Amino acid sequence: MVSQVNLKRHSLSEQDIHYVKDLAEEAGRIAVEMRAGVMVREKSGPTDMVTAADLALSKLIVERIGSRFRNDVIVSEEDEVHAQCTAKDRVWLIDPIDGTDNYINNDGQYSVMIGLLENFQPVFGWVYAPALNKTYLGGPGYGAFKQLGSGELIAYEKKLAPLSLENEARVLMGYRDRKSHPWVKEHPKVTLVKAGSIGLKVAKVLEDEADLFIHLSGKLKTWDTAGPVAIALGGFLEAGSLETDQLIFPTPEIRHDTSIIVGRPGSLSWARKYLKQKFYDTNVQA
Repeated sequence: MVSQVNLKRHSLSEQDIHYVKDLAEEAGRIAVEMRAGVMVREKSGPTDMVTAADLALSKLIVERIGSRFRNDVIVSEEDEVHAQCTAKDRVWLIDPIDGTDNYINNDGQYSVMIGLLENFQPVFGWVYAPALNKTYLGGPGYGAFKQLGSGELIAYEKKLAPLSLENEARVLMGYRDRKSHPWVKEHPKVTLVKAGSIGLKVAKVLEDEADLFIHLSGKLKTWDTAGPVAIALGGFLEAGSLETDQLIFPTPEIRHDTSIIVGRPGSLSWARKYLKQKFYDTNVQA
């Protein structure tokens, strides 16, 4: 059972948590059923694709969240117009298929992601990887959990050992971010680890298969991060940037204009020591 800590403060009951978990898993199963022959079109350009499944899952999730949480603000990646919100609002951020390219290529590295913000901070997140039949969920004060299929929820109970400033690190970066910052691959302290969806990148850190996820290019949307960051914080990971010890979830822009770092304890200090100056030098030269 999910920890009862802070349930009253966040007004998110255990029934609510399992309702959204079941919804994410239902959406994921539909994504699998739709994938063969799914219609694909460009959204903002040739490298930004959307499928009929993205749109169908968005409609399903928005309707179901709206029917249960009638007073909350709901923002989905696939909305034509994104709702505005204030610090007084509870805000649901939905990425119906994170890793659309992975979904199209059928490599299994995509997920359904849902995150809840209160006062512009992530309080709970759900990530379901349909091809792996794995669910990740959690939030600060609640804990972080995984579930394989219909098995029991397994808690990430132990804090990972800190990342030493002297050690090399296993670093996760997205394809476009790696392409924009090729110097990271050549860094003597970096071993690159690959994964698709941001939710699955965070899962690799929780599973001790990587040390940190970094995104240096900015402009990640908040629906990309809300769910995974909530789970990360529930699992005693760090989330911040090269400049800040906390990740800011802005509005109404619904995007992060900063670097993003999510990783085991010590990741923020490690990234600032080994990546920050090179990042600034490279950007100035560009």
